[in-house]
Amino acid sequence: MKKEIAKNEYYEAYVDVEINRMYWVMRGHWKKLTDIPDFRKHNKETISYLKPGFSAVIDMRDMEIPDAEVLGLMLEVTRDSEEAGKGRQAHIINKKDMEAVRASRSVMKEADLDVKMMQFGSYEEAIEWLDR
Repeated sequence: MKKEIAKNEYYEAYVDVEINRMYWVMRGHWKKLTDIPDFRKHNKETISYLKPGFSAVIDMRDMEIPDAEVLGLMLEVTRDSEEAGKGRQAHIINKKDMEAVRASRSVMKEADLDVKMMQFGSYEEAIEWLDR
């Protein structure tokens, strides 16, 4: 059963302890760090409920490409999750918006963390891949 961790105009975070999975829904244009002051705190809270090997669903279909100032924070959050033992993650994206895909891949490659990530055009495809 999903438990809500955070919900605001930029993102929603949920956790399902039974299946050891985090869920993020990201939206809007993250222009500056002050737009998302609690993002890292909410990620840490989310992973505190999970065991190593947890999976992640990150829905970015309604998110614009974040500004450079925010990418550093996204990298830190990604590292926090990796250090906590994150397993596979599925990004849900608009296939027509390949620019966002490149931005997210760039952040993951910088952290050397892109080997466990796949991108999907639908929620159903992402869940099916994670549940294998």
